[in-house]
Amino acid sequence: MALPLDAQTLQGGRPLNAIDWLEDAMSQPDTTIGGMSLPLVTPQDTPEAIAVSPLGAPALDQVGLFVPQRVGLPRDLWGGAPVPEVLAGISALPVDTLPAALQLGYRLLLAEFDPPAQLQPETQGTVLVARIDKLMAMGALEQASQLIDAAPVRTAALNTRAFDIALLLGEEDSACTSMSGQITTDFGHGAKIFCLARRGDWQAAYTTLNATTSLGLLEASEASLLQRFLEEEDAHVTPPPPAELSPLGWRILEALGDPVPTASLPVAYAYADLRGTSGWRAQLDAAERLTRAGVMQPNRLLGLYAQRRPAASGGVWERVRAVQTLDHALASGDSAGLSRALNDAWPKFASVELEVAFAQMFAETLAESGTDPATLDASARTILWHVLMLTQTRLDLAGQIAPQSDKARLATALAMNDASLPDIESSSMAAAVAQAFASSPETDMSTAPVASAGGLLLLDALNHIAHAAVGDPREARLGLQSLRLLGLDDATRQIAIELLLLERRG
Repeated sequence: MALPLDAQTLQGGRPLNAIDWLEDAMSQPDTTIGGMSLPLVTPQDTPEAIAVSPLGAPALDQVGLFVPQRVGLPRDLWGGAPVPEVLAGISALPVDTLPAALQLGYRLLLAEFDPPAQLQPETQGTVLVARIDKLMAMGALEQASQLIDAAPVRTAALNTRAFDIALLLGEEDSACTSMSGQITTDFGHGAKIFCLARRGDWQAAYTTLNATTSLGLLEASEASLLQRFLEEEDAHVTPPPPAELSPLGWRILEALGDPVPTASLPVAYAYADLRGTSGWRAQLDAAERLTRAGVMQPNRLLGLYAQRRPAASGGVWERVRAVQTLDHALASGDSAGLSRALNDAWPKFASVELEVAFAQMFAETLAESGTDPATLDASARTILWHVLMLTQTRLDLAGQIAPQSDKARLATALAMNDASLPDIESSSMAAAVAQAFASSPETDMSTAPVASAGGLLLLDALNHIAHAAVGDPREARLGLQSLRLLGLDDATRQIAIELLLLERRG
């Protein structure tokens, strides 16, 4: 995002009176790694770029929001892992997985791990950018923004992503102000034009658009959108949106009155429907998506469910109605009504993979309601047991109402951290989980490269768990054993309980 370009004519292949930012941007050597821009643009007359950071500041790729010990992993988790494998593994981190595995993935992306030992100075920043890109793809925009803010220096790649996040959160005006004069080499010229127009400097925006388009610095689709943005009153035909829509393109279309529904876009776009400008239905849909992605607290979704009475039926309205009915049953103390409400609500939330969110909304209230579980019908007691087990709430009460099955006994033993697990002789998921905990992990996986590349082992384990979530017992055993080998006992037990109690579709 640079200062405006004043020149409109060309001479000798370059703009007349081109100001410094465009001269600098055009004269810099190619410093991209895998399509990711690294250094800030430096003045043309500086003979050598010098990286400067405060004394004691963490390395760029080490930046995080909390120490690794909080995750239960060593600081040198990446060890000597090849950098390309680390970048590929982060990019492929599963997003469609169990809630506990999803949270473990977030902790991996957000902690202050040392950079891989093989990381070279010229590739500095690539691991941080990969982490931020993955967080954005997962919908964790606020966490990604915090990582960017914590960086000791702001590279072009970080500035680009900071601006994309601002667009998705509806904070583009403050971003335009705070990033004024900074250049990014990807989409930076489009952002500059957009910011000039937002400030009402239309002439500078036109000039910059014409110059950057002539120089081939903008993609055709982006240039077309910006042209429409600047000349909307003269447009007679509304073309379809680009096949690949960037945050800037999406925001321009919204400003033009041709918004693209966020339901058809990646989950990060769902934040737009929570800005107070969308209807209740759109807010509910967005909140459910973000809660399922693990980036919104379930209580915020609960607050949306309780806002008003549903005016329609089907889909999300049935979940709104089920939550409000359950609230009423809890307040009335009617055991029969509570049984009906639980039996109605649980399958509705299970059908959209929000069982854990439902459990987190109601576990404490159900446990402390004073209702004798014996007065609930059998299916409602089983639902209550699921709720308590998934949230690790009142395990004493959960033990009293546990179903009589091998799976329930195994899940209860895992929750209680009981070393004596039941023997299960079958090829079921329960048998695979029991096998994963049957012996010490060192015995089963003594050759795993924990010391040299524990991060790759963790990424591999999370991939196994994602496959296990849709019913593959062998993947469950491999993933759980790897997590145990890494010493992640609490997370492993919680993931194992979810493997036993949650049903996922492939």
